[in-house]
Amino acid sequence: MSFVKRTITVVIGLPLVVALVFFGGVPLLVVATLLAVAALREFYLAFSKTDKLIHAIGYLATLGYFAAIFIFGAGYWLLIALTLFVITVQTCLVVFFKNLPMSECISVVYGFLYVPFMLSFVVLVREHELGFYYVWLIFTASFGCDTFAYFTGSLFGKRKLKNTPSPSKSLEGLIGGVIGATVIGFFYGLLVSRFSAYPDNTVHLILIATIISFLGAVFSIIGDLAASAVKRHCEIKDFGNVFPGHGGVLDRVDSIIVVAPIVYMVMNVMIWLMIG
Repeated sequence: MSFVKRTITVVIGLPLVVALVFFGGVPLLVVATLLAVAALREFYLAFSKTDKLIHAIGYLATLGYFAAIFIFGAGYWLLIALTLFVITVQTCLVVFFKNLPMSECISVVYGFLYVPFMLSFVVLVREHELGFYYVWLIFTASFGCDTFAYFTGSLFGKRKLKNTPSPSKSLEGLIGGVIGATVIGFFYGLLVSRFSAYPDNTVHLILIATIISFLGAVFSIIGDLAASAVKRHCEIKDFGNVFPGHGGVLDRVDSIIVVAPIVYMVMNVMIWLMIG
C-alpha cells in the first residue's frame, strides 16, 4: 500500500515540478515560498511540538525574503534581509528574555537558514541567465543519487554506516549513488549541448554539468543524513504527512535544499572561470 501511495504521489507531483521549473518566474517563486513556509513549520513543530508566537518571525521573514528575491533578485539585498531577521530575533530575546527560552530563538534562526534560505537557491539558479540549463541538475543530482544509492545498496551493500544518523545505509550504496548521479550529469550535459541553444562552447556545459552533478550528489547525501539527524534528535519518523507515502514537505526536499546552493555556487564559479 505504501508503494502504491508513493507511486501515485510521484505520478501526480513530478509533472507539476517539471512544469514549474520549466516556466520559472512568478509561479515557481510562489510555489517555492509556500513550500518553504510549510517545511519551516514542520521543522518548528519537530523541535517545539507546538506552534509558538516566536515562529511567526520565521514565517514573516520567509515571505519577506522571497519578496526581496522577486523585487531585487540576487544581491546584497538578501544579506540585508538576513541581517534584519537575525536582529529581530535578538530583539525578541532581549524584550521577552524572561519568557522566551534561548533554545526557541536558536531553532527559529537555524530553521530559517536550513529551510527557506537554502530552498531559495532553486529560484536563484533558475533565474540566472543560464539557469534554465543548470536548474535541472539540482533534481537529477538529488534524486539520481538517491535512486542509484538505493539499488546499489540493495545489491552490493555490505559496509553499513555505523555511528551515523542512518546506520542502515551502506558505503557501497553511497558510492553507487554518487557515480550514478555523476553519469547522469555527464549525459545531461552531452544531450543538452547537442540539442539546445546553449550560447557557448558545449564542452563547458558538459564539464560544468558533470562537476555539479558529482558535488551535488555528495552534498545530497549530507542533506539526507542531516535531516535524519534532526528527526532522530526530535524523536520523530517523518516531518509530516503532506505527501502520501513520502512524509512531509521537508522529507521531500531535505536533499534539494542542500544541493541547490551547491549548484548555484559551482555554476557561477565555473561559468566565471570558463566563460567569463
